[in-house]
Amino acid sequence: MLVEDDEVLLTPLDASRVLHVSADSVRYYSKQGMLPTIKTVGGRHLFRRSDVDKLAAERAKRKKGKGK
Repeated sequence: MLVEDDEVLLTPLDASRVLHVSADSVRYYSKQGMLPTIKTVGGRHLFRRSDVDKLAAERAKRKKGKGK
């Protein structure tokens, strides 16, 4: 089965590497509703790559706006 890139699921650590923040920050973003999460039956929280990329783009846009 082929998996599209936006369907790839990331752990908090993987998402933190994409976002260049700590895994705790990723958990915070999730709790604040900034990053949708998928909770597994075992209780783990995973994140869609597309959602992580969207948040990364939003953060970059805000950061670029502050640098002007």
